[in-house]
Amino acid sequence: MSELDLGLKVASRRLLWRMGYTTRLDVQLRSVGAAERPTAGAAGAAGRSRRSSVPEAFTDLDVLGITVTGGFRLQSAIVDCKTTVKGSTSRMFWVRGVADFFAADAAYMVREKDLSNAARQLTSRLGIAALTSAEVTRLEELHPSHLALDAEPLAWLFQRDKAATVLGTFNGLDKRLKPLLEYREFTYWLAEEHRNPMQLVDELTAVARYLDPRNPHHLALVLDCAWLYLLTLSHAVESLRAAHVADPDRGLQEYLFGGPAGLSEKQGLSRLLEGIKQSGALPDGVHVDLLPSYFPRLRELAIRILTRADSVLPALRLLEFATSVTALGQRIEKPEDMGGLYDDVAAKRAADVVGFLVGTAGLDNGFRARARSLLLGEPMT
Repeated sequence: MSELDLGLKVASRRLLWRMGYTTRLDVQLRSVGAAERPTAGAAGAAGRSRRSSVPEAFTDLDVLGITVTGGFRLQSAIVDCKTTVKGSTSRMFWVRGVADFFAADAAYMVREKDLSNAARQLTSRLGIAALTSAEVTRLEELHPSHLALDAEPLAWLFQRDKAATVLGTFNGLDKRLKPLLEYREFTYWLAEEHRNPMQLVDELTAVARYLDPRNPHHLALVLDCAWLYLLTLSHAVESLRAAHVADPDRGLQEYLFGGPAGLSEKQGLSRLLEGIKQSGALPDGVHVDLLPSYFPRLRELAIRILTRADSVLPALRLLEFATSVTALGQRIEKPEDMGGLYDDVAAKRAADVVGFLVGTAGLDNGFRARARSLLLGEPMT
């Protein structure tokens, strides 16, 4: 990633913020590691699969934007940023393919200076906006914002050096955190959406003992996971509103297992395991229930989001901002210092998500206290 590329990325990020998005830079898309085919006569037992092959990179999204439209529908935008004009025509087809793969609702191709005439002619046919950096600035002027995007600390999100620091925050962390880091960077984006509410909790739980709330990079990591989790629950709430708005308990169960058929299958498996357990073939301590023990708390959190859907986008933005502030080793003393970003309900919702993850994954309570101090201005105790 060149310095100029990063400059285009933060400029595009600022444009998306003006358009009403929460954003993420450098979203990596890659394959899942597949087990190698058995090789007879190989070292070890013949016929057994060897270790999984290294996952292969698909591509990356330079800038991802997420917003919530009327009727609580999540929409996404992707931005491809390059400093060179070379190949911009063929790149338009590439961007269209990536947008379709990611199911993005809007796509942009941004170049530093000139764009080929052919690329501009393809914009309407391919449904992609093609912009130079000057045109990004012009578009910003057409989207005024009440937020102080050009004043610190909010401007840190859009400064190239600050963005580079934040992007490098999680490099070099304890190698025991690698499973969580790889999940948030890779697996989360390609996993079936309904799997993430439980998988993210599992990933955090597995590394909870290695996370220290006094380490700002660890705190930034937990805040980033809270951003991912709120996005995950927003997908769940979108599903609830469409099918089970009057029965969120049933709707959330169906969502977690991929629909009515998946839920029915898991219910049958749970009954089978319960029978085996009652026969004494399984120890009493083995959990065979269909739902995780934290399901009531998850349902309560989902209902809070459902009843105040207008707070989701502001809460996502607060968590995005809080992650960057923490990764930079900075601190916001009071909500009024957030450049107009602070919203009381949104801040409480963001803190609720952090609190849920802390309690459910067994994280140190210091994460909860520090998050509430940062998001709500509460004093540290």
